[in-house]
Amino acid sequence: MMKTTHRIVAVLAAATLSLTCVPAAAGAAEIAPQSAAPALPAGQAGPLTAAEVGPLSETLISQGRPATASSLETSAFPASAAVDGSSTTRWASLEGIDPQWITVDLGEGASVSRVLLNWEAAYASRYKVQISVDGTNWTTLKDETAGNGGTDDITGLSGTGRYLRVHGAARGTAYGYSLWELQVYGTPGTTGGGSTGETTAVTSISALQSAVSNSDPGDTIVLKNGSYSVSSAVSIGSSASGTSSDPVTVKAETVGGVTLTGSSSFSFSGVHDISIQGFRFTQSTTIDVGSSSKAVDFVRNEFVFSDTAEHNLIVRSDDSEIAYNWFHGKDSIGVYLGIEGPGTDTVAKNSHIHHNYFSDHNFTGTNGGESIRLGTSPKALSSGGAIVEYNLFENADGDPEAISVKTSGHTIRYNTIRNSKGGIVLRHGNDNKVLSNYILNGENGIRIYGNDHVVMNNYVSGISETDGSIIVGAGTVRDHFVGESSESRKQYDAPDRIRIGLNTVVNNVNGLAGETHRPLPPLRVTIVDNIFQGATGKLADVPLMQDFYWRGNILWGAAANGNIPTVGYTRVNPQLAQDAAGVWKIGSSSPAVNTAFMTDHGTWVTDDIEGRQRAGVYDVGAHEVTTNAATRAPLTTAKVGPNAP
Repeated sequence: MMKTTHRIVAVLAAATLSLTCVPAAAGAAEIAPQSAAPALPAGQAGPLTAAEVGPLSETLISQGRPATASSLETSAFPASAAVDGSSTTRWASLEGIDPQWITVDLGEGASVSRVLLNWEAAYASRYKVQISVDGTNWTTLKDETAGNGGTDDITGLSGTGRYLRVHGAARGTAYGYSLWELQVYGTPGTTGGGSTGETTAVTSISALQSAVSNSDPGDTIVLKNGSYSVSSAVSIGSSASGTSSDPVTVKAETVGGVTLTGSSSFSFSGVHDISIQGFRFTQSTTIDVGSSSKAVDFVRNEFVFSDTAEHNLIVRSDDSEIAYNWFHGKDSIGVYLGIEGPGTDTVAKNSHIHHNYFSDHNFTGTNGGESIRLGTSPKALSSGGAIVEYNLFENADGDPEAISVKTSGHTIRYNTIRNSKGGIVLRHGNDNKVLSNYILNGENGIRIYGNDHVVMNNYVSGISETDGSIIVGAGTVRDHFVGESSESRKQYDAPDRIRIGLNTVVNNVNGLAGETHRPLPPLRVTIVDNIFQGATGKLADVPLMQDFYWRGNILWGAAANGNIPTVGYTRVNPQLAQDAAGVWKIGSSSPAVNTAFMTDHGTWVTDDIEGRQRAGVYDVGAHEVTTNAATRAPLTTAKVGPNAP
């Protein structure tokens, strides 16, 4: 990193700007007022001047490109000011809040070799420079842990993507984050953002409607920060469609900076490849994305709907992404997020639901308040292929089902459910996978109905439900089928061909259990290489059990064994110890190490719940003892929601 003591080298990056990119003169009335900046720390210089710069061989690719930020101190310090080529304008975030970020859209396929950051007095002491193809999944190019402001000239980078982000993790002052200039060098992208589309800023709902109706692929429409009452939904139809590489983006000026009040917000019909970003929704009417649309995304929004809205967001469109949103504050019946689909028997395809925060659903009824619902019972046999991952649920108390799976072919992985009434319930459908989730200190764990499910690598602890923490249900029907009556389709399908392996089930009122209040037993269930430990109830007890295969399980604690056959377990202390996050896990001397009975677990999982690669004979339970670094842990609010990195 190069600091202000090496200014002759560091300032070269602005040479071209001073010669060819001088902003047009503006009258005094056109210049936004600048708030007084704190004094520069000793040894730091101010913004670069033309006298300090010279020519540079690398190509500047960030100037004038679309830029967004996590927040603004005021409208006088927009994200665009950091890429406008002027050393007298700057972006500034809200003061006193970590983390914050600024992102520039370089166009699809841009390559980055160098980034120059010219900090104002409010600098980052810790930050990352990251690149992304899609604006969601990021690769770190530079991780600075000892920043001291001034000018940071970061060379020797090698990264390809569309979006370049500076993500500030810790402030160097009591203020916020502020950059005079963010300059990115390399090879520009070929499409996307400003390269094929235009950015239009609007200040009213009517202007927003006009801009949306006249948009082209790659366009970005920015609604300036403020509160707007919407009595008639902004209609988004086919004319607002983008492409997979150049979506249309409709966004708030800053994340959370626009609050939409009133009865409506957006309606969708026949549109594809559009992204709704950064809004705070408080509406009294459900947002319903119809099945005539496709690839309608919601990213970094806040949903705090009026209780008069039965649901918050219903998505019937295929290929939609729901990411980094916060759903909260619901006290009435209805779901936060429902994935539906066309007609009565088809679920939407390829939904990707990730890094969302679902909290504080306080409906007091016994049913109908799910956080996520994947389909409904008439659609049970429809396969949707949704991926639900890296979501956090806290105080999700609207229903015993925080994640309610009522259709087929989905993957539920890497989620954390904490202090909630709701758990993960495979209520209808077949061939679903529940992998590497944490369910902590709540009422319900995992409940299973239907056929051909895989439940592996999960950690379930502190569950108070007396029925059990993992429940293999019994049924009132055996297998749903095409053409059955609606009443039959609503019934409970007895589980067949279920695999439950490599889970750690510890310190619950009861462990793995079955049901007795429905007549049809589960069949051909494999329960292998799990750890069941507890002090109360029974560790593994399935009263209606036919053709079960139990092997390699470890049981321990004062709790009774249950009716697990002796061939299916060893009673031995697995030597669980709590880590810093309060998770009970095995250590290197545990008898669980390298003792898994089954050798085919790799068909379904190749790593452990923490993302560590498993090798050789797997360890029993959700954790693998290895020197490899963990890449996953129980989620916290810092990792999800609108302001997460």
